[in-house]
Amino acid sequence: MKWEDVRVLYPDKWVKIKIIHSHNDDEYLYVDDMEVINVIDSDWDATIELRNTRGNHLVFHTSHDTIKTKLIKNMGLFRRIPT
Repeated sequence: MKWEDVRVLYPDKWVKIKIIHSHNDDEYLYVDDMEVINVIDSDWDATIELRNTRGNHLVFHTSHDTIKTKLIKNMGLFRRIPT
C-alpha cells in the first residue's frame, strides 16, 4: 500500500505500519510500500506504541505528506571506563 492510500483511508490518525519496501539517501529513509498493522486513536497510545516499536515497523501520523524518517549515523561504541 502507498502512503497516499493510507492517508485517504485513515485521515488524521496515527498508524503503525510494517515497511515492505523503502529507499534512502544520506539523511533519510523513505518508505515506498507498507502494510498497515494498527490504527491508533490517541496521541498517548501512539507514544506508547512508538516506544515499543522495533525493526521494520513505524508509527506515523497521516497528517504528513510524505513518510520519511531521519537516519541515525553510527554512534560508535559506548563503554564504562573503570575508576
